Amino acid sequence: MSQTTTPLKYAWLSQVDPVWAPIQQECDALFRVFWDLPAERYQEAWKSNPLVMPAGTPMDLEVTFKTIPFRDGYEAELKIYKNIGKLKAMGKKGESAPLMLVAHGGGWMMGDHAVEEGVCRYTAKETGAVVVSVDYRLAPNYRFPQQVNDYYDAFKWCKSNASVLGIDPSMIITCGSSAGGNMAAVLPIIARDQNEGGIIGQLLNSPVLCHPKYFPKDKGYEYNSFQQNKYSSILGEENMLNCWSEYYPNTGPDVYANPLLVESVEGLPPALMQISGMDPLRDEEFAFADRLKKAGIPVDVEVFPGLPHGFYTFPQLEATTKYFKQSAAWVKKLLEAKRWDA
Repeated sequence: MSQTTTPLKYAWLSQVDPVWAPIQQECDALFRVFWDLPAERYQEAWKSNPLVMPAGTPMDLEVTFKTIPFRDGYEAELKIYKNIGKLKAMGKKGESAPLMLVAHGGGWMMGDHAVEEGVCRYTAKETGAVVVSVDYRLAPNYRFPQQVNDYYDAFKWCKSNASVLGIDPSMIITCGSSAGGNMAAVLPIIARDQNEGGIIGQLLNSPVLCHPKYFPKDKGYEYNSFQQNKYSSILGEENMLNCWSEYYPNTGPDVYANPLLVESVEGLPPALMQISGMDPLRDEEFAFADRLKKAGIPVDVEVFPGLPHGFYTFPQLEATTKYFKQSAAWVKKLLEAKRWDA
């Protein structure tokens, strides 16, 4: 008797976008050299190749830096973006500025504020939100839950120092890409569990949501992308597993590292999920979006077919600017809805 199988909904998204094809070979060669380095050298290699922003990225913003203490006395740097003109206009109308708190991508092992420069600048420019990027500690020197604790401590500091930042502590959006997206999904769960109010949205760009070892295959979610995109550009299966091994001790499926596995999503805020079709993480992202939707939580899903994880680090792609603008547009829509409800 022949066995029937359920057609895969998302597999077609791995077909290479024609605009990526000319870049792919050079990109793959570059990242092959990068991933062959020992983990201790990732950050050094990252800093030696600064990102370039797409033409048209907003530059007319006030950008400042502030050092704050974390719970163990460690001093961390925040990078703060403000659209002064828009903030003055909001002040005249009696409106307080929301906060977007950003955790950068980089596999928990590399990166800095520059990773999210585009989304930070576009969002501050278009929405009037005060955007704060957190320079958290990195693996392999620091492992889970240090990165999550750092991001949470930054959240607590921003709420306690709302007047210093000029923000409304009841209007906070978490934001991050890749490993930063993991933390941006985890923080609302922690805040809910700790009865910490204030988070009204989560902007999740290509987030890491579940270690493949713990993916809930018995829940009916499609899970093909980790194998299908095993050798994808920028981030493949082996690379992602390497990031997990350096970050996450093999101590079981902790939901503060694997937010897809949280027992209940009730009480979590609305989300934007931006998903790359050639990303090994693609299907876990669709699964998390599905969980939120089924719980009645508003979720917007934007998909970039045929593009790999981290494609937005290539400024020549039209999709890169689209990615940044979509992030800002979603934040603007969310804030307008919140103000209307108020």
